Amino acid sequence: MKNQPLKVIQFGDEEKIPWRVRSSLKRAARRGRTGIIFHAAMRDSFRSMTFKWSIVLIESGGVELCRKDGTTLKRPKFVGLSPGVHTLSFRVIRARRSRETFFEKEISLREGDVLVALCEPIQPNVFYRRSPEEDIWRLRKIESRPGGGA
Repeated sequence: MKNQPLKVIQFGDEEKIPWRVRSSLKRAARRGRTGIIFHAAMRDSFRSMTFKWSIVLIESGGVELCRKDGTTLKRPKFVGLSPGVHTLSFRVIRARRSRETFFEKEISLREGDVLVALCEPIQPNVFYRRSPEEDIWRLRKIESRPGGGA
């Protein structure tokens, strides 16, 4: 599999998290949950099938934790993980296998920490917004504060 364009960004406090993801993050913080909040900004094309069609997923040890495609709900998904070190695989699968992108990242989560993983894959262009030239992943670990809440 040849390497396709891929950008991984550690986004900071100054970058705004989408409101749906923020509400999921607040709910997880209130409950003291540890895990991943995953969201993929996927658009539907005007055509039924295109080579830019994709499935976005996160895996741990070969086990699929969460996925987004054209048939899944567009809201963010929370996946609980135990505290500790996890090696996560971030993948975008396309109709043409040679166009897949993939990277791994090791994360360390303490009790109450949440990893926010946002993805905007290469997609069909739509009339209101152009597709990115490469798959873009934005990652940020939100650490729990002593006394509860993130």
